[in-house]
Parts: sequence; structure tokens; C-alpha cells
Amino acid sequence: MLYEPGDQVDLIYFPSSACISVATIMQDGRTFETGTIGRESAGGLVDAIAGATVANRVFVQLAGGAMSISTAAFRARLAASPSLMRLALQHLRAIIRQAETTAACNIAHPADQRLARWLLMTEDRVGGASFPLTQEYMSVMTGVQRTTVSMMAAALKKDGIIDYSRGNIVVLDQGALKAKACECYGEAERQFLQLRAEKT
Repeated sequence: MLYEPGDQVDLIYFPSSACISVATIMQDGRTFETGTIGRESAGGLVDAIAGATVANRVFVQLAGGAMSISTAAFRARLAASPSLMRLALQHLRAIIRQAETTAACNIAHPADQRLARWLLMTEDRVGGASFPLTQEYMSVMTGVQRTTVSMMAAALKKDGIIDYSRGNIVVLDQGALKAKACECYGEAERQFLQLRAEKT
């Protein structure tokens, strides 16, 4: 666990191979993943820049490497560097666009397409085709019951698109998984690629 709702951000985490999840907790205790953070971003970045307390639960979804910097040091550097501040604001724009896409996706697309999208996004974040992921957490990712996730994962496995055993996912056919995913996959990546292009 990195932050709980109401926490102050003391450290900002920049994953190199880890994957961080952002989850929204409803009043009845249900939890839904509303964002993932990998090598393209940083955990706690938005709240650190805003000087706000954390609104969601933020935790490590998949273990791996990361770097960190204190919020105080990062904000001091922002104040001293207009170019870093401009890049940070452009990055926030990309994060907002990703959140907007996720909100629309959860309304517009069926669970099996959302699962394919989240699996592809997780693969992108960790930089590899194999990663640990339980059915319980896939349920959080998609917002559907675990039994439904089990059926969807079994269908992907039967089609030879993924292998799934003992809480470990292996993407066997990325092209087929992309074909199963909704149009929202890749939108976040396009935003960050555009950001990189503007930077250069």
C-alpha cells in the first residue's frame, strides 16, 4: 500500500518495472480500479503537484523496480524549472485524458472487452508478456463478479490468447488480445507518445 484516501503524499514513486494501481472505494466497500501506473507516469504525482491529499487507494499491483523522490524536493524543482513545470502540466493533461477514457469505457463497453484492454495495459506497464494477476484483482479491474472473470479468462485461454495458471497470466497472442479489446486500448499510450513528441 502506497497511499490511502486522505493521506499526504510524502514520496512520489516512478516505476521502472512495477505496476501501480489506483482504485476508487465506494461507500459500500466495493473497489474499482480506475487507473494503472507504469513506466509512463508516477504514483502520487498529481496530488504532489496539487498539494492535495490522496482521494483514492494507491498500491502496488505488480511488484518490481521503482525510484522515488520526496514531494518537497520535486516541488522545489518544479518551482525552479519552467520547462519541468510545463512538462508536468502536459503530463497531467495526458493523465486526465486517460481517466476520461476509462470512465467512458466502463459505461460503453462490455466486460470481456474491458478485461482484454486491462490485460494489454498491464503488459505495457510491466514491459513483459508474463505477470502475476489473480482473478480477484481482475474482478476489481473490470468491475464484474469473480465468477464472470473466471469465465472470461477461461474463454481467452481456450482460444489460445492467454495462458492462466496459479494466478499468473501469460499473453500468448497479443494481436488476438488486441482484437478482443475495445477501442479504448491504446488511447492512453497515444496521449503519452504525443507528450513525448511535444517534448522533443
